[in-house]
Amino acid sequence: MMRRFRLFPRLKTLFLADAGHVAVEYALTAPILLGIIYGIVEVSHYAFLKMTISNAAHDAVRYAIVHSSSSTSPLASSSIQSYATNELTGLGLNGAAATVNVNYGNGNSPGSTVQVNISYPFTPFMPGFNAIPLSSATFTALAGPITTTAQMVFGQ
Repeated sequence: MMRRFRLFPRLKTLFLADAGHVAVEYALTAPILLGIIYGIVEVSHYAFLKMTISNAAHDAVRYAIVHSSSSTSPLASSSIQSYATNELTGLGLNGAAATVNVNYGNGNSPGSTVQVNISYPFTPFMPGFNAIPLSSATFTALAGPITTTAQMVFGQ
């Protein structure tokens, strides 16, 4: 193998001059890879919050249906709101940050509807990476709060 380099001395420098190219490739691809991983984490975080809040709204509507005016212990909308807030707290979220609205369609009686709206602020895991490059907008401003609604009809 040494004979080949004796005949072509420039070939030796060509084969041995690639030291450091791995570091350059890593420096070029690592930010892209980390950005993709961060995006996957944030989308998963948003999906988790959306599903958790939807489940809490569904449970609050079910709680309102079970405790309607025809039940032995009817509840006011403030009790439904506190139930939804406690449900969010029990699921690991900040229940005090949520806005819960309970609307009864035609009163709290059989045949009418009850609707629970929950709004919860979305904040990214790493708020320092919140800015959109070359823009004054932020990802949080674009996302806004997570809002979900659940509705059921009181049975006879």
